[in-house]
Amino acid sequence: MNWRKILFRLHGWLGLNIGLLLFVVCFSGSFATLSHEIDWLLNPAMRSETRNEPYNWTAMYDAVTNAFPGGVISGIYAPVGHGFAALAYVSFTNGQSRKAYLDPYTGALQGHTNFFTVQRFFRTFHRRFFDGKRGIVIVTLTAFILLVSGLSGFCFYRGWLKQLFSLRTDRGPRRLWSDLHKTTGIWTLLFSLLIAFTGVFYFIEVCFQTANNYKALLPPPLPKIDKRSLGTYGPQPRLRSPNEYADLAREAFPGLEIRSVRMPTRVGSPVYFDGQAGNPLIRDRANKVLLHPFTDEVIATQHGSDLAFVPFITDLVNPLHFGYFGGIGTKILWCVFGVALSFSILVGTYLWVVRTLPRRNAGGGHVFPWLRGVTVSFTLTLAYFVVVLFSTVEGIQKYGKQDPPPFVLTEQPVGPYQLRVSCATPCDPKKGMKISARFLGEGLPNYKQVSVGELEGESVTMKGVAVAPVATLKAEPGAALQLRITMWDDSTYEAIFPGPDVIQDPQMPYSPWPDIPTGVWGTISIFTALTLGAIIGWFNFILRVAGSGHRRSLELRLI
Repeated sequence: MNWRKILFRLHGWLGLNIGLLLFVVCFSGSFATLSHEIDWLLNPAMRSETRNEPYNWTAMYDAVTNAFPGGVISGIYAPVGHGFAALAYVSFTNGQSRKAYLDPYTGALQGHTNFFTVQRFFRTFHRRFFDGKRGIVIVTLTAFILLVSGLSGFCFYRGWLKQLFSLRTDRGPRRLWSDLHKTTGIWTLLFSLLIAFTGVFYFIEVCFQTANNYKALLPPPLPKIDKRSLGTYGPQPRLRSPNEYADLAREAFPGLEIRSVRMPTRVGSPVYFDGQAGNPLIRDRANKVLLHPFTDEVIATQHGSDLAFVPFITDLVNPLHFGYFGGIGTKILWCVFGVALSFSILVGTYLWVVRTLPRRNAGGGHVFPWLRGVTVSFTLTLAYFVVVLFSTVEGIQKYGKQDPPPFVLTEQPVGPYQLRVSCATPCDPKKGMKISARFLGEGLPNYKQVSVGELEGESVTMKGVAVAPVATLKAEPGAALQLRITMWDDSTYEAIFPGPDVIQDPQMPYSPWPDIPTGVWGTISIFTALTLGAIIGWFNFILRVAGSGHRRSLELRLI
């Protein structure tokens, strides 16, 4: 049994039948490595001078709070690189999200965009083709194809050390393409194996998530705040400033370089810090500090160096896969290797066709039945990407939707609180209206539960962030609604207000397309054109080679 011949055929079969899909995954991943930098070039608000000063988390938090009084800050993140601004995520009760860009030293708000950016497009497309769980499974399965293809190619080629610098330009185009394919494959072999192994781990993550057992890949849960004690802190306790909490976190974790701050947004949530502590190969979340928001007590610390093997690998995979552990240098290297690997896949398939055609022609075999694999692969890939096209359009609209602001139903005191109750528009009681309750004033609302429903009817528990919980319920148009706040000692406060009729919000026009920074559509269009051009060019080359081979076969028969 000739193992080299078997490996060669396996290598060629994989490229012929799955090469197109693998090409799109690798090519989009190459763009994803530099997606932050592309956004930085397109959006001046993302740029900020890097100075040797500590980040002013309080100034950033206050600036976002003042700019978006109706929003909830889910987190503030340090600059991703030199020259970058800090980033804050802000969410609203109508489902929209904004990215706010801040000077990390003064806290000045430099601009904001919706959630859809170049970075969001390429990360989502590369991860799942905007195709939900099916897309994630398809993309992660290609990691096995890349792994087998890379190992089989390495094993059946002999004298690979000589191919490191072998590029013959005087032996015709076929030899030049062959040398390019071999040389690229050897130079990118370790990179390909790294991407393949990390991709396989992503597939394992999908399996654990599907089995509802993802926690098995994470460190043991950290201690939580005892909710039974929350009633002793009052209905709306004041919080310290983020800078004060940051000082406490550094005392608890000496040497921690704080990379993100998350103030508590839910009842019983801690103040959260994470960052780097000497090992850039692991994610920021591997090192964290949790603080009690009312007592300043250190609830828990987690050091990345203390993680068990599986959780450590879980936090190691992402920096290695996308190459951001070494800053802009490794990102560029990952992008170059990714592009080289992407086109090496197409070139290798073309060479496999060229190499095997003479044997088919010599045997009198018909060329086009043999090309059925190429045709089927090409057709199935394009058919799937037609589905991806529609799901991508839906995904873009979802990430960057521009819904109108909620319609205010009432603003009144409820016990110790001042509440603004709103209904997201369009608001149709019979179809189901999305009711939100905004707790006004300073401090974190400290209650056990909030519910809303028709007066003397069934109530629905409101969920979400403490300062703005939401619920969806059906009711008769104009029927009176009742909102009830239950405290930790089971005492209650109630408010009754008239329910809405159908509200369409005629004042604000609705746009299904996101308002995104200039250049994002252009970047997506360039990527689409390059991808389609490469695929169509690949198929055209194969058809030309097959056609010329078929003509030579006919000439031989006539002779």
